[in-house]
Amino acid sequence: MKKEDWIIVILVVSLIGNVALLIDHRHVNKDQELKHELFYANIWRDLSQLEVTIQYQIDNNWSNETLITQKLDDAIDSIILDTAMENDDDKEDILWKLYEYMEEFRFDGDTLDVSLNDKQRTDYINLGKKLRSSGWTFNAAYDMSWSTIKSKVEDLTLES
Repeated sequence: MKKEDWIIVILVVSLIGNVALLIDHRHVNKDQELKHELFYANIWRDLSQLEVTIQYQIDNNWSNETLITQKLDDAIDSIILDTAMENDDDKEDILWKLYEYMEEFRFDGDTLDVSLNDKQRTDYINLGKKLRSSGWTFNAAYDMSWSTIKSKVEDLTLES
C-alpha cells in the first residue's frame, strides 16, 4: 500500500471512531437526563403528596397526623437521594437548600405515633400553603426540567 492509501485508511478509521464516541456520548447524556428527570419526578411526587396529605388532615380534623410526618420523611429521602446522585455543584446547592428547608419541619421523635401540638399544626398548614403556591401540587403542570425544579425550590424556600 502506498503512503497515501494508509493516510486515507487512518482517516476513515479515525472518522468512524469519532462518530462512535459521539454517539456514545449522546447516549450517556440522554441517560443522565433521564436519570435526573426520574429523581426530580420523585421529589415532585413526594412534595405533592405531602401537600395533599396536609390538606387532607386539615379537612378531616387531623385524624391521622402520622401521615404528615411519614410523607415529610419520604420527601426528605427523595431530596437526599437526588442530592447524592447530583454531579453539578450548583444543582447540588439548590437541592441542599431544599433539604435544609424541609428538615425544619421534621418531627422530633417517633414518627409512627404522632400527636402534633397547635404550633406544629400551624407550621404544617403554612408549609402546605407554600407548597401549593410554589407549584408542588398535583394540580400544577408536570415539568421536570431543571429550570422548573430550581424555580419551585426558590419559590418554596423564599422567606416570606
